[in-house]
Amino acid sequence: MKKFAFIIASLSLCAGFTSCSNDENGPEEQKYTVNLDSNFPADFDSEEAEFVNSSITFTELNTRSTYTFSSVADDNNDMTSVALPVGIYDYAGEINYAVTLQDGTEKDMRLRTIGNSVTITGDCTLSLDWFLSNPSEGFVFSEIYAAGSPNAAGTSGLKDTYIRIYNNSSETLYADGLAICESDFVNARANDYTILTPENDLNVNFTAGTVWVIPGNGQDVAVAPGEYITIVDQAIDWSAQVAGALDLTGADFEWYDDHAIDTDNPSVPNLEKWFSYSNTIWIISNQCNRSYALVRMPEGMTAEDYLAQYKAPYQYIHPTTGKEMTKQNACRIPNSWIIDGVNLGNLETYVHGALAPSVDASFASISNKNSDPLRFGKVFARKAAATTADGRLILQDSDDSAADFILKSAR
Repeated sequence: MKKFAFIIASLSLCAGFTSCSNDENGPEEQKYTVNLDSNFPADFDSEEAEFVNSSITFTELNTRSTYTFSSVADDNNDMTSVALPVGIYDYAGEINYAVTLQDGTEKDMRLRTIGNSVTITGDCTLSLDWFLSNPSEGFVFSEIYAAGSPNAAGTSGLKDTYIRIYNNSSETLYADGLAICESDFVNARANDYTILTPENDLNVNFTAGTVWVIPGNGQDVAVAPGEYITIVDQAIDWSAQVAGALDLTGADFEWYDDHAIDTDNPSVPNLEKWFSYSNTIWIISNQCNRSYALVRMPEGMTAEDYLAQYKAPYQYIHPTTGKEMTKQNACRIPNSWIIDGVNLGNLETYVHGALAPSVDASFASISNKNSDPLRFGKVFARKAAATTADGRLILQDSDDSAADFILKSAR
C-alpha cells in the first residue's frame, strides 16, 4: 500500500484514473481536458495516511450519462487530467485510506468531494474541495418517521411520527443535552433561496427552525451500545384511532408544545423546547423535505445563552419573486456542533439540502414525486454495515444519506 504523501501530488491531478461511460455504443464524443486541482482539509495528515483507492463520478444532468475515474494503490499511470464532453455535471468522489493508531491497529478513513452544476464547454481546471467523511462511533439518527401513518381515508398522515437516536459505539453514551434540530430551509425547488447573510452559509452554520433538547444533568439518559431512544410527537396509542397506526406509549421522550391543541402524555418525559418557528405547535415535516441535525451543545450552555448568541434573522432573495426578504424567526447551529445530519427530500423537487456537504453529501428520498400519498407509512431507516461478534449492529454512516438510508414500513 502506497504512502499517501507519495501520491498526493498526482492524486490532485486525478492520479491513475481510468474512465467509462454509460453510452459505450454511441458515436465518439468530442471531449475536453479537465485538470483536477484538489484542496484537502487542514486536519488531514497526508504523512500518516496510507492510500487505498479513490474514485470520482461525473453525471451529465441532461443525458444522465456518467463518467467514472478510479485509482488503486498499485496504479503507476499518473494522469494529469480527465476528459469530458460538453455538458453540465454533478460530481461525487471519495478517497479511501488507512491510518495506524497508537496501539498499532489500522483504521479505515475516507475523504469525499461533491459538486453541482459544473459547466464544461472546453478545456478547464476544476477545483475539488475534499472533506473528511468517516463512520460515526457515537450517536446517529437510526430512523426518521416524518410522513406518519395514513389516516382512515389515506389522504394525509397521522402524528404517530418519531425520531430514533442510536448508539453506534461500543461504549455506553449519555444523551443528556443532545439537540434535535429541523432546518428552517425547505429542500425543494420552490424554496431554493439565495442566502445573502454570510453567517447562514450552510458551510458555516446550519440554519435551524426548531431546537429541541433532551433534558438531563449529564448522565441521566444512558444509552447502551447498540440501543436507541425513541422521541415522538404524541406518546399515545394511535392504533386505537386508525388500524395499522403505531402505539407510541412506550416512547422515551415526546416533543410537547404546551399548547391547547397539543396532547401530552404525563408518563413520558418531554424534551426542552429551546426554540421553534411555530407560534402554536411544531409538526415534523410531513412532506419529508427538510433536514435534521443531531447536535451536541457546548457544556454548560443554557437555552437563554443559546438564544442570546445564535437566534438571528437572515436575508435572502426569493426564487419566485426575486425580491430581497428577511426571515426573523430562525437560529444558527455551528457545523462543529453537529454529530449527525440527514437531508430529506423527493426526486422531483429536491435541489440541495440545508446541511453542509461535509455533514451530508446527498439526501434520502421519500418518493419519485412531490406530495406522493404513498409516502405515508414509510420510515427512513439507516442500513446496517456490520454485526459484531456479540450481535450488536453497527449502522452505516458514510455522511451520504442516499447510500446510508432505505425506506421501510414503520413498526
